[in-house]
Amino acid sequence: MAESIAAEQVRQFSYQGYEFACRIIECPAPVTEPIVVLCGAFQNIRSYHRYDTYWHDSATIICMEPPGSYSPNPVPRTVGYGFDAGALAYLLDELDLARINLLGVSLGAAPTHRFAQEYPERLARLMLTGAAWGDTARRGAGELAHWLSLRRADEFGRKMVELCVNGDPSQTVRNREAVRRALLDHLSTASEAEMVRYLAVAQRLVDHPATLPGRISGIPALCVTGEHDDLAPPDLARRMAAGIDGAAFTTIRETCHVSFLERNAEWADLVLRFFTDQPLAGLDYLTAVEHPAGRPEHEETASSGW
Repeated sequence: MAESIAAEQVRQFSYQGYEFACRIIECPAPVTEPIVVLCGAFQNIRSYHRYDTYWHDSATIICMEPPGSYSPNPVPRTVGYGFDAGALAYLLDELDLARINLLGVSLGAAPTHRFAQEYPERLARLMLTGAAWGDTARRGAGELAHWLSLRRADEFGRKMVELCVNGDPSQTVRNREAVRRALLDHLSTASEAEMVRYLAVAQRLVDHPATLPGRISGIPALCVTGEHDDLAPPDLARRMAAGIDGAAFTTIRETCHVSFLERNAEWADLVLRFFTDQPLAGLDYLTAVEHPAGRPEHEETASSGW
């Protein structure tokens, strides 16, 4: 890796009246298209700064927060995730980026999936992590919304940690207690202004599906989740991969929903490997790599593969 990291730029934008920011780390000699990260729920543009050191000498890094996430004017619950996908298209136009590597994390994967359906020609590669939520997530979001509406940051933080960190002692989860403490310290001290914005996020999760009908094709894609993820369980992530032609699916061993915190070095390595076309087979931190909808045509005769 390079010895130093370029200075970050933080740029502010407005999309249909809703403010948002992006954080940019320029790579002077990239080997792949820019890595664009769509932040998940209750995150901000610096939530992924720890991965700069892993990625910055291979690609320009752009972290985008959803419109209205950190402004007094949150996007209302009636607005679906196509709005966020449109905001991403607007951002790429503003930054004059023709094609990107797109990474959607947790709730950020909903607009990522929508973007891939609507703008496939703008994607070099697509990665969805902790993406597919079902009834457990939707019920949990309803409870989060309840506590946020009461401005009970302590109960909101407790419930969020319960959802994100698998507490079953019979299942091995790396760094479980440290991650649990860090998340609880961060979330349970949310300000009233933050809780107003978080409430809108939770309500949208209750009201809108993670994906809409319609296959994705023509894009190398990877769907991954934690081996013990209860919020975005492997079966649902595998089903999401089955709806993307040629997509690979795998899980990160000994992690749950927040794999990027529990095994951050391995998670960052997986992202970079996928976005630079390196093989994923045989990595000791992954379970078997599957292709639920069949292998992509260009991989049928390849010796390395995913």
